[in-house]
Amino acid sequence: MVDRAGEREDIEGDIKIMKDLSPLFDPRSIAVIGATNDFNKWGFITFLSTISGFRGKVYPVNWNEEKVLGYPAFKKVTDIPDPIDLAIFVIPAPAVSNVMEDCVEKGVKSAVIISAGFAEIGEEGKRLEDELIRVAKKGKIRFVGPNCMGFWSASSNLSALMYPTPFRDGPFALVTQGGNLGVAIAMDAYKRGIGFHRYVSCGRAVGIQIEDYIEYFGKDPEVKVILTYIEGLDDGRRFIDKVRGVTREKPVVVLKPGKSEVTERAIMSHSGALSGSYQIYGEAFKKAGAIRVDSAEELLDVGIGLLSQPLPTGRNVAVITPGGSYGVMCADCCAPLGLNVIKLPKNIINEFDKMFPPRWSRGNPIDPAGDRDFVPYLKAVERVMELKEVDSLIFMGFGNLSSFFEMDSPLFRDMIKFMPEIVPNLLSTFDLRKIDIQQFLPLLNSPFLSSFLAFSYKGVNGDTDEKELSEKVTSSINSAFEGGGNIRTFKGLIDSVIEKIDLVGLILPLLPIIAPIISAGEEIGEKEFVPLIAPIIESSRSDITSITKNMILGIPSFLNPEGMDMSKILEVFDSIMGMIVLYWIEAYKKPIIATTFSGATTPLINLSRGPYFAYPSPERAAKVLTKLFEYKEYLDSSR
Repeated sequence: MVDRAGEREDIEGDIKIMKDLSPLFDPRSIAVIGATNDFNKWGFITFLSTISGFRGKVYPVNWNEEKVLGYPAFKKVTDIPDPIDLAIFVIPAPAVSNVMEDCVEKGVKSAVIISAGFAEIGEEGKRLEDELIRVAKKGKIRFVGPNCMGFWSASSNLSALMYPTPFRDGPFALVTQGGNLGVAIAMDAYKRGIGFHRYVSCGRAVGIQIEDYIEYFGKDPEVKVILTYIEGLDDGRRFIDKVRGVTREKPVVVLKPGKSEVTERAIMSHSGALSGSYQIYGEAFKKAGAIRVDSAEELLDVGIGLLSQPLPTGRNVAVITPGGSYGVMCADCCAPLGLNVIKLPKNIINEFDKMFPPRWSRGNPIDPAGDRDFVPYLKAVERVMELKEVDSLIFMGFGNLSSFFEMDSPLFRDMIKFMPEIVPNLLSTFDLRKIDIQQFLPLLNSPFLSSFLAFSYKGVNGDTDEKELSEKVTSSINSAFEGGGNIRTFKGLIDSVIEKIDLVGLILPLLPIIAPIISAGEEIGEKEFVPLIAPIIESSRSDITSITKNMILGIPSFLNPEGMDMSKILEVFDSIMGMIVLYWIEAYKKPIIATTFSGATTPLINLSRGPYFAYPSPERAAKVLTKLFEYKEYLDSSR
């Protein structure tokens, strides 16, 4: 029998949480209470942050100033002539309750209490907090905080924060009781190339509980992974019940400190939260299906892994590495985490004996021992992923090639210096007789070439000779990169013409020409390259379009070998590698956790198919893989 009453209750609950918090995350009008022209006060930064990019109306509230940053100021919230959806408090704690009374009278729907000095400081602060809660409840005002740093909402482009933090829209949501830690996580995510659809520094979290935010994010289709930093909870049972309803649909990753008495005292003085037993919290998170991590770095690492990877069905791992020592370190990281670096079947070892040099590792980790022929290295991935004994792969030495050229090294400077000589030598290895020129005629007759050559902000015309044309095209492209308006126009041009070209049809004839370079002249590798790569190219049309756009936008680097920016060129290679790995992940439905060459944190590879991230160490890669499996175990047990 279907429980229709239960279904109605769930639907009503969903509607209620979305309705209650909608004025907070998507307000039409905001009052900033304590906004000021004084640069030395938080009211200045908070007001400036709020008005930057927000599409609704913003009203400063200040007793002493007529205008704040050019905006007419009001002495009280009740003086504002228009309705107010959101009030942001940046005033001393003792004044908050009285002003909240004004908000109740005004009919304000939500609030952010950035102000500190409540229960975290002791009895007097607790009294102020209780009064704040009483008044807010009277007006049914849902509020963030107190003692918080504010929030970000991508849907309204609202940065209601006391600290200028860069955000881009993205698939994450984060609720954090630690303001500064939250900023650090957001900055790290921004540098890695990913963003947040919602971000909340919740502070004391007495107005809206942490589990309420998680429940709300769980109903938001734009949020794919929920991250949270928790110092303490008021109601563990309520947290478990609400979060368990979310984790069956989307992952929740939790960072919770408090392993020592010193940490517990620090938590009490910071947020006033009751830390409780570290082990008890661990059990609560497990019951709720939340994935627990031990550091801010791991919080983001695991979140990224959940975005880009399928969940492993077991703990059996294969490792492919470009170097023996790197593989040994990876195996050493896997064992304590319960990951089983399996023994390769004898038939696979025999097969790899024929593919690799005699010096290869002859086991797992699989180390080709410096073989210059990259084709077996790629082929080994597919062969390993086909094995039913293998649940996942750690693919080492992947991506972040561009970071090498960010290093101040004479070797890299010399490589760039000699690029004018290297490139012609490289091109001379191509056998142009292998090109079917008929494949390229559509390109010559397409609007792409004519649009590209005609594109100029300085007036390229048909009377220009070949040399001058080349110089002007190069100059016009450089101009596009110097001006914000021009770059948007140039990108628009590229978008419009790339979509009309059969890029796959143009690339496939080039594969036999590239094969000798990839295979280092090895005859077997050269023959196997095209059958290996062609299916990947055929099924990656949208990714190839994305990569091609980035290549064209980097044309100024390609056209000037002496000033060539190798990092930009290698970013294209990183994307190509990402395309290949994403193909494997989709083809075999198993996770491939990659690590970089350099140990540096690499940005996400963002292709049209989705994001991919290579981790800077085998330890971090192994931890992510472990957490993915833990989440799979939870989902299996909750069915």
